Amino acid sequence: MNRKPSSSLFAVLALGASIGLLVPALAVGGLFIGLREAKVAEQALQRDLDAKLDVLASSLPELLWNLDTVAAREVVSAIVKSPEVVRVSVSDASQGVPFIENHLAERRLGRTLVGEREILRGATRIGHIQIEIDDHLSTQAVMRQRWLYGATVGGQLLVSLAVILWLLNSRLFRPLRELGVFANDLAQGRFSAKLEHNRQDEIGLLGGDLEHMRDALQQQFDAQRSLIERLRGMAETVPGVVYQLRLPVNGEFSFAYISEAAREYFLLGSTELSHSAAPWFDRIHPDDRAAVRDSLLASARNLSPWQQEFRTPQADGSERWMYGNAIAQREADGSVLWHGFLTDISRQRRDALELERYRHHLEELVEARTAELAEATQAAQAANLAKSAFLANMSHEIRTPMNAIIGLTYLAQSDTVEPQQQQRLQKVANAAEHLLSVINNVLDFSKIEAGKLQLERRPFTVEEVLDNIANMTTQAAAAKRLRVETDIAPELRGRQLLGDPQRIAEVMLNFAGNAVKFTDKGFVRLAVRSAGPATGSRLPLRFEVQDSGIGIDAEAQTRLFRDFEQADSSTTRRYGGTGLGLAICRRLAELMGGRVGVDSAAGQGSTFWFAIDLDASAQPGAAPANPPRSHSARERLAELANSRTLRILLAEDNPVNQEVAVALIGSAGLTVDVAENGQQAVDMAQSGDYALLLMDVQMPVMDGLDATRAIRRLPQGATLPILAMTANAFDDERQRCLDAGMDDHVAKPVVAEQLFATLHDWLSGARTHKG
Repeated sequence: MNRKPSSSLFAVLALGASIGLLVPALAVGGLFIGLREAKVAEQALQRDLDAKLDVLASSLPELLWNLDTVAAREVVSAIVKSPEVVRVSVSDASQGVPFIENHLAERRLGRTLVGEREILRGATRIGHIQIEIDDHLSTQAVMRQRWLYGATVGGQLLVSLAVILWLLNSRLFRPLRELGVFANDLAQGRFSAKLEHNRQDEIGLLGGDLEHMRDALQQQFDAQRSLIERLRGMAETVPGVVYQLRLPVNGEFSFAYISEAAREYFLLGSTELSHSAAPWFDRIHPDDRAAVRDSLLASARNLSPWQQEFRTPQADGSERWMYGNAIAQREADGSVLWHGFLTDISRQRRDALELERYRHHLEELVEARTAELAEATQAAQAANLAKSAFLANMSHEIRTPMNAIIGLTYLAQSDTVEPQQQQRLQKVANAAEHLLSVINNVLDFSKIEAGKLQLERRPFTVEEVLDNIANMTTQAAAAKRLRVETDIAPELRGRQLLGDPQRIAEVMLNFAGNAVKFTDKGFVRLAVRSAGPATGSRLPLRFEVQDSGIGIDAEAQTRLFRDFEQADSSTTRRYGGTGLGLAICRRLAELMGGRVGVDSAAGQGSTFWFAIDLDASAQPGAAPANPPRSHSARERLAELANSRTLRILLAEDNPVNQEVAVALIGSAGLTVDVAENGQQAVDMAQSGDYALLLMDVQMPVMDGLDATRAIRRLPQGATLPILAMTANAFDDERQRCLDAGMDDHVAKPVVAEQLFATLHDWLSGARTHKG
C-alpha cells in the first residue's frame, strides 16, 4: 500500500508555535518600545534644547550689550560641543543681522528640532537666539533598545519553545509515528510486527488496543484464507469450469475468476483470461460465438439467469459441447457480474437420459452455489434501497416545473371566462393534479423504503385534522355534487393528543380522495371515534372515511393494500392511479404502530378505517374548533387584505415561479415585492415594512437559509414571519428550514388554497413567530 505524502504535524506545530509566540511578542514589544521610548527620547531632546536655550539666554545679554564677541563665541562654542547641535544663531536686534552664527551641516543626519528664545536686558529685547539639534543619536539609542528587547525576549521564547517541542516530540509525536508504522504494517498484512511500549498513558493504551486489533485481524485473515482455500479446492474439483464473468460499463468482458479446469476445455489458463475474455470467445465455435455474446448481453440487460449451449473446437479436430449456466447481478459501479459453471455436455447430448441426470446434478451444484451467494443477494437488495433513495432525491427537480404548470393553469382559469377554454384548462389542471398525486405517491413510497420517513410527536386535536381534510376535499366533492360531512365522538372534541397529525392526515386524505374519486352521488363522511377503553394515557382511536360509492367485492379487498395493486385492471383505465396510495397508507399506519382496513361490498359503498393508539397530551384541552367557513381561503385572505395594508416579500430566483407566486398572492389583494436572491431579500427586509416573507431555499448569491439567519439578526426581522417555499418536500429539508429560523414550510408545487390558508393563518395572527 502506497502511503500518500503528508506534512509533519510536528513541523506544523513548531512553525505555528514559533509564529504564534515570537511574532506577537516581538511585534507588541517592538511597538511598545518604538512608541514609548521614541516619545521619551523626543521629550528628553526637547528638555536638552530648552536647557541650552536657557544657558544662552542667561549668559549673552551683557555680552551682547557690550558687543563682547570673543566671550559670546566662547559661550556658544560650549553649546556647540554637544554632538546633537547642528546650528546656533545669535542675532543683534539693533542691527538685524546675526551676531554669531555656527552651522555644522555634517551633523544633520536625521530629523531636526528647532528652538528659539529672545535675549532680554531688563524688559528690553536686544537679540534673538535660535538653536537646531538633530535626533539621530536618540533614534539610534531607541533602535538599540529594540534589538536588545528582541534578542532577549526571542531567546527566552525560543528556549521555552524548544523545551515544549522536545517534550511533545518525545512523549507524543514519536510514539504516534511508531503507532503509525505499526498500523501500516497491519494494513500491509505483516501481522508479525511488534510494538514496543511500556507506557500506561493514553498512547500506551492505544498501542495495546492496536495489538489486540492485530491479533483479531490475523485470526480473521487466517479464517478467510482457509475459507478461500476450501472454496478454491471445491471449485477445482467440481466437474466443469467455475467462473465469475464481469461486463463493465465499457462493454469489454473479463473473468474475475475462472478455475484451472478451463485449460482442459479451452486450452487457456486463468492467467491468460484474467484481463480479457476475448481469448475465450475466440475458442467458441464461430457459428455459436454471436449467440453466446447476444445471450450474455440480454442477461445483462434484464439481470436474468444466463443459460446457453455452445460448441468449442478441440485440438484433434473434434467438437465439445459446453453448457453455460450463471446468475447475473448488478454491482455498485454499474457492471454486471455472473457467477456460474461451464459444463461439458457432449456425452449428454448423445444420451438424453444421461443429460437429464447430469442436469439434476448441476441444479444441486447451483443451489449450493446460490447459498454461497446469499451475501451478494443482500447487496442487490441494498442496491434496490439505494435506487429508491435516488428516486426520492429527485423530488426537487420534479416539483419545480410542476409548480409552474399548476400555478399558471390556476391563474389562467381565474382570468378566462370562455366555457370552452375553462373546460380545457380544467383538464390541464386535473392532469397536473393527477401527475402530482402519482409523483407524491412514488416519492412517499421511495422515502419509506429508503428509511427517510421520520415521525413527529406534537400536540393536536382531531378537529384540526378532519377540518383540514374537509377543506381540501370540498372543492373536488362540490364538482361532483357530493356532501362532505364530519362526525367526531363528543368525548374526543377539544382533546389534546400527541402524535404526528401530518401523517394521520395523509392517510385520511388518501382515503377521502379515493372516496370522492369512486363516488358519483351521495356523501363522503369523515369520522373518528374511540376504539376501546383507554389504557393509562393511551387512547385507542379509529379514523374512518365512509362513502356511498361503487363499493368493493370481497376478493378485490384482499389486494387493496398491496404495493402497486388496485381492485381490478379496469380501475386504472377508468380512474387512473399507481396502486401505491393505499400501500403507502398501510406503511404509514405500521410506522405509527397502527393498522388499516376496509369494510365494503360491491355497490353498497365503502368504509376505509385507520386504527391507532395515541397518548393524551398533558396540556389543557383546546376549545372546540370552529366549523369550516362557507367560503374559500382565498376569500378569507382577501377580506383580511381589504381590512389593512399587507405587503409580502417574495424571495425567488426563478422567473416563472415569481410570476406564479406574485399572481396568486396578488389575486387575493396583497401587495408583493420580489427579491431575486437571498442578499437582496436581506436588504429589502432591512429597508421595508413587510408583514410576511416567503423564502425560497436554493438561490444564487445567498441561499434562503443564510438569508433567514441574517434577517433574524435585524431588529425588524426578529418577529417577522418567514415561510419556506421550496420544491424539496423532505422532512430533513423542512427541519433545516426550521433550524435556520423559518416559521413554516410551503411545498412546491404550490396548491393555491393551501397557500391562501397558510398566509391567512400567519397574517391574521392565528399563528405567530415564537422566537
